[in-house]
Amino acid sequence: MFGMVAATGIRILSTVDYKTKRHNLYIVAISIGFGLVPLVAPRWTQQMAHGLHPLLESGILLTAVAAVLLNLFFNGSRGDDAGAVEAAKVAEAH
Repeated sequence: MFGMVAATGIRILSTVDYKTKRHNLYIVAISIGFGLVPLVAPRWTQQMAHGLHPLLESGILLTAVAAVLLNLFFNGSRGDDAGAVEAAKVAEAH
């Protein structure tokens, strides 16, 4: 199961344009770094509220949230209708 998720993620990331949109590489790198925090420092949530532990101990959730927030920060939330249509076509093709 994990292998299929990883393979699908790699396939999706291979379609990202890293040359013309240089911030995409930063988004991927920083997001993966956030996802590794629970693995590298398992007790990093020790001083936080216990209700947040299930959320902050998930590397997948941290990666996803970081990727969305960084994408909004670097690429903005422009009303790019053509890009949205193209992304929908690519998603349907997979």
